[in-house]
Amino acid sequence: MESDSNNLQKPETPRNLEAESHEEEEERDPESNSLRQPLLKRSRTLSSTPLALVGAKVSHIESLDYEINENDLFKHDWRSRSKVQVLQYVFMKWSLAFLVGLLTGLIATLINLAIENIAGYKLLAIVGFIEEGRYIFGLVFFTGINFLLTLVAAVLCVCFAPTAAGPGIPEIKAYLNGVDTPNMFGATTLLVKIVGSIGAVAAGLHLGKEGPLVHIGSCIASLLGQGGPDNYRTKWHWLRYFNNDRDRRDIITCGSSSGVCAAFRAPVGGVLFALEHGGGVPFSGELSLVQQLWWWF
Repeated sequence: MESDSNNLQKPETPRNLEAESHEEEEERDPESNSLRQPLLKRSRTLSSTPLALVGAKVSHIESLDYEINENDLFKHDWRSRSKVQVLQYVFMKWSLAFLVGLLTGLIATLINLAIENIAGYKLLAIVGFIEEGRYIFGLVFFTGINFLLTLVAAVLCVCFAPTAAGPGIPEIKAYLNGVDTPNMFGATTLLVKIVGSIGAVAAGLHLGKEGPLVHIGSCIASLLGQGGPDNYRTKWHWLRYFNNDRDRRDIITCGSSSGVCAAFRAPVGGVLFALEHGGGVPFSGELSLVQQLWWWF
């Protein structure tokens, strides 16, 4: 009788059923256990990352490593290159530096012409209204045209290229020191920066052209270095030499210094800007500091 009573199964209580269901759910999904979940987790999608353990969110801004790992593989790669390949690399780098400076200066000239013509026509119209004695109409015209120019620049930045807002120099400094912001050097950013700078300066706002021209020169350098925009990129095999962060920073440094040159008409000032904000050391291992300064110039 005792053996029969021992063999009888005990009725399962609701507590036992709940524990068994909890164990089965934990086996299917280990993260369902509250003891294993991060205490400060804010997003389920980040539960597998170390940042989720402290409740941090992954930033969209990445860091860049400009240091060259001079291991045996790197040295073997450089030694295996022929003299023709080395000459191609040097020629392309100097050619890109020349094109970046030329295009930056050309766009800066066009920006100056556009600003002078828009501001000139605006002031001539206002002088005409004053000579005719239409003072109120002249005031309304002056206020309205400035508001319209400012509105165009603001709408373009907000709707099409938010990265074009502001002077652009802090972002360029950050990139030259290893912080990469998405869409900072895109074609849309370049166009919005040009049109927005023309509208803002022509409207008489209290700002200058140094920051925008530095950003414009950097955008031109980045687009030339990668063969154009993402959707219309040139598949030129020579551009593969610059498909790395280090050479891209060199070219963008040339673009930023070209912007300073175009803004102040001071080539030496552009070189000093590149030397100051680019880290103060030669970027390319094959060039000395004097050669690098001449290349920026």
